[in-house]
Amino acid sequence: MSQARTTELLESKYVSPAEQETTNAYADVTGSVIDTYSQKLVSYTCENTDGANSIDWKVLASNDGTTYVEAQAEASLAAGAVGTYTSTAAPYRYYKVQVKATVGDSQGDATVCGMAKH
Repeated sequence: MSQARTTELLESKYVSPAEQETTNAYADVTGSVIDTYSQKLVSYTCENTDGANSIDWKVLASNDGTTYVEAQAEASLAAGAVGTYTSTAAPYRYYKVQVKATVGDSQGDATVCGMAKH
């Protein structure tokens, strides 16, 4: 393997998708998928940037990018609150975040940041 390819594999990976409004059902946060190939640690933060409504969020994981399981179960975030998820062993290859309104028709806004590193 070339030195350039080795460096590419060992570089940290970051995602910082645009703020996303919730819906009444869980929906993927666009741009939140992280491929953790050759990485050991994966971490996400989710901030509820809404001024009034709470949101629910969860982290999903997959080895094939198609079939996902919950890596972090649903958690509620009050208005202005921040939640975190970290796995120091990253047993799956792909991770993503989903969000939804805690109370139907009372939408909130989520800002997600994620990283994976060796």
